Amino acid sequence: MLLVFFIGLLAADWLHWSPLADASFLIGSAAAAWYTKQRDLLTVAVSPPLLFIIVLICVKALTATGNVALSAVEGTALTLANVAPWLFIGVVLSLIIAWFRGLARCVAELRRELRPDLPRRQPTGSGDPDGTATVGGYQPAVKRYR
Repeated sequence: MLLVFFIGLLAADWLHWSPLADASFLIGSAAAAWYTKQRDLLTVAVSPPLLFIIVLICVKALTATGNVALSAVEGTALTLANVAPWLFIGVVLSLIIAWFRGLARCVAELRRELRPDLPRRQPTGSGDPDGTATVGGYQPAVKRYR
């Protein structure tokens, strides 16, 4: 993602062609969601916009003329305003890809790690072979003995 964002933003700035920045975000975030290991999908789901903004600030600082700070801030704000719809589309696209690759499982594992006291969800309609019942898809904390 970092390399695609950097090259795309740098080329868009030099060529004064903003669709290149849009395309770099779409390609970078979709590729990251597609090629990332399944266990890291949760991180990839939230990192593209943050990484894009960091790279954008760096590119604007590198290509600044005159006052570097003022030029970088102004260029960053204008570019973000210009690519905002594509940022939204890119995030949605990467979330869809990540969802089909197992993002829901990553979220469930995170919930279990954060709240280990919650009962584990079992498939609906299945009981334990030892005679315990499931209530609403959840296994009660106390086992019933016959």
